[in-house]
Amino acid sequence: MAVSVAPQAPAATAKGSRRSKRGGMAIAERRAGLLFVTPYLIYFLILQLGALIFAFWVSFHHYDLLALDNPFVGLRNYVRLPANQDFLIAMRNTTEYAVVVVILQTVFALLLAVLLDSKIKGRNFFRSTWYTPSIASSVVISMIFLYVYHPTGLLNSILGLVGIHTTEAYLESTTWALPAIMFLNIWTTAPTFMLMFLAALQDIPKEIYEASAVDGASAVRKLFSITIPLLRPIIFLVVSLGIIGTFQVFDQMFIMTSGGPLKATLSVALLIYDNLFKDTGTVGVACAEAIVLGLVIFALTLISRRVIDTRIEY
Repeated sequence: MAVSVAPQAPAATAKGSRRSKRGGMAIAERRAGLLFVTPYLIYFLILQLGALIFAFWVSFHHYDLLALDNPFVGLRNYVRLPANQDFLIAMRNTTEYAVVVVILQTVFALLLAVLLDSKIKGRNFFRSTWYTPSIASSVVISMIFLYVYHPTGLLNSILGLVGIHTTEAYLESTTWALPAIMFLNIWTTAPTFMLMFLAALQDIPKEIYEASAVDGASAVRKLFSITIPLLRPIIFLVVSLGIIGTFQVFDQMFIMTSGGPLKATLSVALLIYDNLFKDTGTVGVACAEAIVLGLVIFALTLISRRVIDTRIEY
């Protein structure tokens, strides 16, 4: 007696239909994602990557914005940089500025984060208060500090209240101009890094601190044996962002001192600006300086990556 088997085609067809729908949805999601990132890709390719390639090309030419003929000069713009006194002064100022600001703002931000992560009264108020300077633009903050550092401004008035009477013009002093701008940058940037550290601190398991407390570890021991080692990835991020930001410092020096007095606050970014817009015949030199600055930032970021071990072991 023959036994007939019912065909399974409808079930197979249903499975194939579901797979087809899932595949169609995946393609639609990829298309939607590509559509969302397309504006940024266009911006990146034209205004960033395109500008970088063009600047690299210009750096090998004697480029004049007002000239039709811009001859190729090879590596001349690069070779002459070590003999360019303005470039050496700007690089020295920028390096000094970066070293001091990166170290102090990182330490200050970490200490603030540790303090605000503890159970103290009014910590939400202090978080908001400290973060307020980071919200304002660098132009606004620079204009405010022009008054603070004025001979009859806020700083000298406060010093007068404690018995130190002075009419020092800090931004006109070769001794105080650069430190004054350093303080401004630390005061406005550290709160942003404080929030990064604070977020990372809240991810550290509390059980680790409880176990160390049972072993009798002091607050200082916890900081150096637990907190800082577990914050290595965020420390690397903060240091890297600090290096990138400080080596590109421009706004404060342009607004507050224009590179003075006697080039005491001349930064590489400000020198590039001067060569680009104040002398139309030195555009090639400005592009060479920009390329060198970018390479310096890239190299220092790699070095910091080597120095700061970002691996975490609980």
